[in-house]
Amino acid sequence: MLKRDNQFVLQTETEAPGFRVELRGTTFRLVATGAWTVAEAAILDDELKRLKVPIPPSSEFTGEMDISGIAEIDTAGALLLQRTASAWQRGGLKTRYAGATDSFRILIEEVHRRGTAERPEIDAVPPLQQFVDTLNKSMANIWRDAVELTSFLGEVSAASVNLIREPWRFRPISFIHHLDHAGLRALPIVFLICFLIGAVVMQQGVVQLTHFGAEPMAVNMVAILSLREVGILLTSIMVAGRSGSAFTAEIGSMKMREEIDAMRTLGIDPIDTLVLPRVAALVVALPLLTFMGDIAALVGGGVMAWIMLGLEPPVYIDKLHEIIGFHHFFAGMVKAPFAAIVIALVGCLEGLRVQGSAESLGAHVTSAVVKAIFLVICIDGIFAMFLAGIGL
Repeated sequence: MLKRDNQFVLQTETEAPGFRVELRGTTFRLVATGAWTVAEAAILDDELKRLKVPIPPSSEFTGEMDISGIAEIDTAGALLLQRTASAWQRGGLKTRYAGATDSFRILIEEVHRRGTAERPEIDAVPPLQQFVDTLNKSMANIWRDAVELTSFLGEVSAASVNLIREPWRFRPISFIHHLDHAGLRALPIVFLICFLIGAVVMQQGVVQLTHFGAEPMAVNMVAILSLREVGILLTSIMVAGRSGSAFTAEIGSMKMREEIDAMRTLGIDPIDTLVLPRVAALVVALPLLTFMGDIAALVGGGVMAWIMLGLEPPVYIDKLHEIIGFHHFFAGMVKAPFAAIVIALVGCLEGLRVQGSAESLGAHVTSAVVKAIFLVICIDGIFAMFLAGIGL
């Protein structure tokens, strides 16, 4: 606090943009200068928080915000002024603004109105009600997804029938492209994963069956499990995470760039152009990948049996001949086309549902992978119960 010409001046050592506080008679004045913008908001905020205005115990004192020296102001600067004025008001100073241009005055009034507006009261929802609401929303989403997927299956089926009647509409280049990406290029990772899982299952089977003196039965377990479940499940999950997500990302990117709308405008059916080649490629690729996955799992189990049981490859192969029947191989392979259709349909449908933002694309890619894996496991369980019921 400085006394100068019978005036008390509270001053901050700041360069423009900045402010100073003066006491003139019975009026405390905040004189603002420079640019009060978001770029300077942090510095100005610190200075205003340190500002202490001594208010004598008298109702005659008033406050004044002189903003005639402000060269530029935005919402952040107006908020700082409004917050300071409100603090003075709560301290007993009736505060007004001086030197405001029309544009500054409109901005400050709008910030003041927004800052003093009453916030809507949010009713507290009981936890049980929240659970019920979440459950209802989830069930509604599941029902909506089921209806949309069924409808989409109908569209693809109708397009497939039209393609059979008009085979010249088939796009072989697109089919071969997706067959290469979804099939041939997925072979190394599928083979590796199935090989490792086959080895792990054999190792764990030997360890657990040792307690019963039935270590050789681990070969039976690996052989049957690989052909009926491990091969198809692991391959389908890998394809859903790799190719299903790729389908969604590719079609979703086209949807974001409005390429699909342009195709419809030109009279090109997106189902024929984008969906059918992907579905056909996956229907062909997934059974072949499943077959290679079965072989990889058996090879992995054979390597571990050689290491832990001392079964040489010829002996291991002879035991496989005794254990494996064609019905085991058929029980696994029959699931592959259905899993391929589900993965391709879910991936393409989620891509067509992308709205137009990167956030939407990411959400639908994630949704496609999760839904495809869930449906593949459901299909596997249904087939397992059905085939067991008919004796296969």
